[in-house]
Amino acid sequence: MQLLVATQGKWGQRIADHLSATHPSNWELVAWRGPAALPAVVDEPEAFLPDMLPQSNLLLVLTESPGMTDLSPELAELCGAEAVIVPVDRRPWAPPGLVLQVKQRLKSMDIASAFPVPFCSLSPRRSHHPLIRAFAQRYGLPKVSCKTEDGRVISCDVRREAPCGNTRYISQHLIGVPEKEASTKAGLLHHYYPCWGGMEVDPVHGTHTCLHIAATMAQKSIEKALQNERDQHDKSA
Repeated sequence: MQLLVATQGKWGQRIADHLSATHPSNWELVAWRGPAALPAVVDEPEAFLPDMLPQSNLLLVLTESPGMTDLSPELAELCGAEAVIVPVDRRPWAPPGLVLQVKQRLKSMDIASAFPVPFCSLSPRRSHHPLIRAFAQRYGLPKVSCKTEDGRVISCDVRREAPCGNTRYISQHLIGVPEKEASTKAGLLHHYYPCWGGMEVDPVHGTHTCLHIAATMAQKSIEKALQNERDQHDKSA
């Protein structure tokens, strides 16, 4: 996979740095820092685009403004991407109407896309383009396995992690925690990392914020891992 990560600010750079440090050895990752300030609607994209970008088959746009979201199709065309992922961690950066427009523009260019809300909700689906599915097998909806001994967590291995590195942080800090407290502790650790998910109620998800959705998924990944561990103990007993 040839992955181009387009960033705009601190949030995106944090994710780009984690992906750069942890991506599989058979991936090639390059980053491009876009303009920090963009108009909400980019009427003249060429004014904000570089003359050229590294050719990549998958584009990850870590938007921090509506303008960067709006620029996604032009970025995809410039780098030759077959597929694009535009995470939506804060709704003001990618309002539903804008996301729909960008999706339609990408589709008209025969470029596949995914807009996970939030980023760590991404999971591999048959309907996904193979490149998006390959990315989602490694990064997205947290999936871990835990081992316990004498009622405490003794190991926690990451199988699929949140792209920001939050899952890895949680797993490292659960060692020694009583099993009964692990899920609650995971929720606290998720905030300590911290999560950059928005505090605005997401119009698509109704009463939940992106931050709440992300924290819930982190906790459920630990609950599921511990339940699997209990099931294994029961089978071997």
